[in-house]
Amino acid sequence: MLKKLTAPLAVGALILAGCGGTDPGGDGPSVSIEQPAEGDELTAPFTVVVESSEELGTTESGNHHVHLYFDGDDGTYEVIESGNGEEYEVSADSPVLEGLEPGEHTLNVSLRNADHSAAGAEDEVTVTIGDGTGGGGGDEDEDDGGGYGY
Repeated sequence: MLKKLTAPLAVGALILAGCGGTDPGGDGPSVSIEQPAEGDELTAPFTVVVESSEELGTTESGNHHVHLYFDGDDGTYEVIESGNGEEYEVSADSPVLEGLEPGEHTLNVSLRNADHSAAGAEDEVTVTIGDGTGGGGGDEDEDDGGGYGY
């Protein structure tokens, strides 16, 4: 009887381990977004809270850190060096918000090694960016003739 109960429990544990930014094997590092929650509306400045199985710190310390970015564009990111319940504020002039139009977006986090290489754990939530956040990049001259080019 014990064998019959063990298999379903092990399968359930593996399924739970795959949620919240943990690697699919369940034995690697993990990172999860605790705040904001799925569906939240954000207006800068806003707070982000991440949880990680790894100690976070500066790149100079040799510890892991987290890259925060939007819509899968990891070319423009903010570095979060604190986690596990500590709040991180994304300011209105953050590079990750520049050019980000109001509306629904995916907020991504990726656990990184000290050398910025991927550590194998990511998480994301869908949020709504409200008016007044991003879009203009801080310039008062709104008609710059530019565009996205896509």
